Amino acid sequence: MTSSSSAPPATPITVRRSLLLYLGLTLLLVLPALLPLLRAGFFVSDDGLFHVYRTAALARAWQDGVLWPRLFPEFGFGYGQAVLNFYAPLSYAPAAALTFAGIEPANAVKLLIAFSTLAAALAAFGYGRHLFGNVAGVLAAVVYTYTPYHLADAYLRGAVPEHAAFIFPPLILWAYSAAFRRDAPWLPLLWGTLAWAGLVLTHNLTALMMAPVAVAQLLVLAGWSRRWRRLAGAAGSVALAAAITAVFWLPGLAESRSVGLALGPSRGYAEHLLTEATLLRRSLAYFTNAPETLGRIYPLSWFALALVALVAVLLLARWRQKRLPAGWPAAVFHLAVAAAAMFLTTAVALPLWDALLPALGQLQYPWRFLLLEAVGLMGIAAALPALLPRVRPIFLLAATAVLAMLVALPGLRVEPLQLSPADQWLPDRMWQEDAAAGQVGATWTGEFLPLTVSEQRWALGRPREGALDGPSLQPAPQVSLSRLGYDELTADVSGAAPWTLRLHQFLLPGWRATVDNETAATYPSGELGLVTVDLPAGQHTVHLAFGDTAGRMFGAVVSLAGLVLWIVLVWWRGRGRSLRFTSVVVGVLAVALAANSLGIGQRAWTPRPVQATLEDVAVLVAADQRAQPELGVVEVTLYWLALRETSQNYKAFVHLLGADGGVIGQHDGDPVGGFTPTTRWRPGELIVDRHVITLPDDLPPGEYGLRAGMYQVDPLRNLTVDPPAADNRIDVGAVELPQ
Repeated sequence: MTSSSSAPPATPITVRRSLLLYLGLTLLLVLPALLPLLRAGFFVSDDGLFHVYRTAALARAWQDGVLWPRLFPEFGFGYGQAVLNFYAPLSYAPAAALTFAGIEPANAVKLLIAFSTLAAALAAFGYGRHLFGNVAGVLAAVVYTYTPYHLADAYLRGAVPEHAAFIFPPLILWAYSAAFRRDAPWLPLLWGTLAWAGLVLTHNLTALMMAPVAVAQLLVLAGWSRRWRRLAGAAGSVALAAAITAVFWLPGLAESRSVGLALGPSRGYAEHLLTEATLLRRSLAYFTNAPETLGRIYPLSWFALALVALVAVLLLARWRQKRLPAGWPAAVFHLAVAAAAMFLTTAVALPLWDALLPALGQLQYPWRFLLLEAVGLMGIAAALPALLPRVRPIFLLAATAVLAMLVALPGLRVEPLQLSPADQWLPDRMWQEDAAAGQVGATWTGEFLPLTVSEQRWALGRPREGALDGPSLQPAPQVSLSRLGYDELTADVSGAAPWTLRLHQFLLPGWRATVDNETAATYPSGELGLVTVDLPAGQHTVHLAFGDTAGRMFGAVVSLAGLVLWIVLVWWRGRGRSLRFTSVVVGVLAVALAANSLGIGQRAWTPRPVQATLEDVAVLVAADQRAQPELGVVEVTLYWLALRETSQNYKAFVHLLGADGGVIGQHDGDPVGGFTPTTRWRPGELIVDRHVITLPDDLPPGEYGLRAGMYQVDPLRNLTVDPPAADNRIDVGAVELPQ
């Protein structure tokens, strides 16, 4: 039976209004997922604080004019770790930008979680709408958002970069699906390149997991559309993304051999595979049960299993009736992705994990595959309107949204974690937590710790066992710091005899030295593998900097070539205003990063010279100070040159003086926040020792003097100073407190 009249065709305005309506509905349904973020302060999670610390560190680097700091010099108890040389940096940039603009790092990370949740939902909506229409888009977004692991990533694991990575799988699948369905594939292929690049630069492990999924999708698309030749274009698009991101993954891969990553994957995954006893939560509401084993685990969800079973039955029934809907291969593909991801989290898959240890072992935890489960569920949820055409869309939307929320939201509690602004901005709390956990550098496995460090990582911040008094450098070499930067220094030095200069930094690929503008060899020394350079007698200018390696330069060239090619293709074949605008933005950012890597825009300064010798133990070479009234503190940095090894743990101090010369604030203890006892010092080591003085309440604005020194605990006395100073306290300048 047919109608005597047909409905009028939809106008562009009608289509746009309909799109906006469904977009608004999507955002409305996703907002409850953000409710845990409304609590004040931060929240307890497995890794969330790590990412707050990294966000603050990136914002501090920006303050010094370094846009992509591969090295965080203050991490690892001040010995430095090249975190962003090995860990994808893109997810930290938005939060760091907010922090740089004045928002506290913890709140900036919470805003990043909110943005990532909404962006992932919109990406899922776009992909679902592309496959099966507007209602399908809303269903895809709701199911993708409320997949329990998606929320656990944000609120329980605190895996902020992996949570941000949820944005990109829908965009990748959407782009390549459009490339095979449209007559002109260039525009979606170019978008697909950008989506892949974004994923690689956000979370490399998710990119590793998505690779076989993307290959499978391309084969399905080619077979379904019979456009096999487009596989070449898709492969070129992915290869172009690999080229654009080479500046990150190529040196990271090459230089991983120098740090804990080189130790290779372990079979730790075997302890986290789901067994018969831990396969499912006992209730429909995922988060209402306590973990079934020691440590947090992430079993499968009844809702996910029910959705997979429902769509499988519907597809089978429609197939037997020979009434498969248009687009059914996409539903089958996503059903297979969800089923495969679930399988890989179970103990039944252990032989496969063992067989693919070099690749799968990098993932550490099988539950990471629940991200791919979410990708699969997104697609099969989008297929529901096509598989259930007689069910009114409003009922289908309401039932799915209510069920998804009932599974994911009840029991999802976040435990508040109060952090002061100083806790977030300064590394002291991070060092304390590392020391308490026996870790280093805000990681759990020490994967960024250089292999040249022979000391146990739990002992790095403790006094050196068996430390003995050693001979002093006599006469003491003279060191004058003429220029300091974020990860570099220039010093004028002189010594009557050859001597060795050491930095209080782990030797990592990229540390370079010049002596009188001639390249000098650097090498690791001591149990901590410090940056070390041998100096001849006489006067010299020494420059030490963490810079490019061959891998970084080659990766940058490859990335630049790939990006130029992508921009050329955008303007030649893309023909999309939004894509062209994006290409301009990306190009400007790339130029800024390239110029900055050459030193343009980076800040340099000269610290206040001091040159005070404390017996035969050390020379206080210079000092810096910075008032941070918004944090309620003054930071004072002392630059010590160690003259000998010592068996005693001398304490360093800084006093803040009032107008009458009385002490109104102070900080003292082992140097470098308490985690570099002087028994760790080596002759010729230059130690950057930062002290944080808490300002008294209601301290009026004005200039306040600073005094520093070092004391022995037993018997209690200040080390004598040359040139002599009252009470053996050295004048290290003054700090101006603003109104």
